[in-house]
Amino acid sequence: MVDRHVVITGLGAVTPVGLTAHEVFDNLMQGRSGVVETSRFDTTHCPIKKSGEIRDFNASAYGISARDLRTLDRYQQYVLAAAQSALADSGLDLPHREITSRKKDGPGFARFGAAVGMAFSSTEVLAEQLAVLKEKGPRRVSPRLFNQTLPNAATSLLSVRFGLQGPLVTVSGASASGHDSIIAAYDKVRYGRADVMLAGGAESAITEIIVTGFAANHTGSSNGACRPFDIDRDGTVLGEGAGILVLEEEEHARARGARIYGEMLGYGQRGDAFDMSDIPPGDAPGMTASLWEALEDARIDPGEVGYVNVHGTATGSNDPAECAALRKTFGPHIDDLRVSGIKGATGHMLGGSAAVEIIVALLASCHDQVPPTYGLRNPDTTCDVNHVIGQGARASVPVAVSTSVGMGGNNSAIAVRGH
Repeated sequence: MVDRHVVITGLGAVTPVGLTAHEVFDNLMQGRSGVVETSRFDTTHCPIKKSGEIRDFNASAYGISARDLRTLDRYQQYVLAAAQSALADSGLDLPHREITSRKKDGPGFARFGAAVGMAFSSTEVLAEQLAVLKEKGPRRVSPRLFNQTLPNAATSLLSVRFGLQGPLVTVSGASASGHDSIIAAYDKVRYGRADVMLAGGAESAITEIIVTGFAANHTGSSNGACRPFDIDRDGTVLGEGAGILVLEEEEHARARGARIYGEMLGYGQRGDAFDMSDIPPGDAPGMTASLWEALEDARIDPGEVGYVNVHGTATGSNDPAECAALRKTFGPHIDDLRVSGIKGATGHMLGGSAAVEIIVALLASCHDQVPPTYGLRNPDTTCDVNHVIGQGARASVPVAVSTSVGMGGNNSAIAVRGH
């Protein structure tokens, strides 16, 4: 079986702490946060009143027209913007096709594909259309309902916009969706099914029903502050956004003179087989196994890893379980390994989180700089690892690892090396 080298040539991000990948990284390094009072809906009766909202997004800056806006859900706007940024960053000149027109000029790209993950299917649109159905009847329901709410809508949207006729993959793995889609895209390039894949995740689920659901299952922060690994942590807050990477076969990238950020070295994916929302206390079998598998797949020793960007949801079970998995995997190297997570600054972007987190991990390896865990002041003794607190730190990061955990026990780890 072909085993080709896969490099990363473009990065795009739309988040509460920045609208480009580099702006996100710089703001994280400075210890800035995008968590604010929620304005998306009336929080009077909602116990969680803060979120990571994107408030300065200008769709037209990414070539999204007024006509497009009539048919696109919010998260689809974010994924188009992130993809447009990633492609521009990569130097790939792809067509910018009309989304709603059946006339598509020029040939498509048979060796280019897309993979975008999400956790929830456009709950904002579904709520609006259910209200229309109830108040005005079935004839007034939007004919674009499925275009906006099917889980594969974002993947298909990128295919239509940019003429991608290669593999199209959609993976919905809860909070690990971004990772899982990047892994799927990586394998398509690695094993010769595609030369270029746009890959990542997106979400815009700051809606009353989703926020209330996080409050109801006790994973949401009632005080509106996500403080991963802190002794006073009480859960996460929701965010929104998208992250897209351009994964490319190395020789294809070099042949066109592309700037290469680094390479994806390998991954691990393992399940806990335990519970839909809890992790086995002090055990974390799925995360530990996925870390080991990622190192083995990447053919690297634990000591080569300088930084781990962790899932870090600030919940009672996730944080100590992740730290236990890191200690089991990295052994005596754990005290030299820098560890941080970004959800305190961005909110939990659900399907978009892991994609942005792998971008942060890669840039940390590129620059030998590690961002802090925003909100962390007093580390819990059950989370005893080498945290980065306050502002970013200089550190040697020959290899970085990003970890992700999806509700239901979906664990993944991805290893990258920056150039």
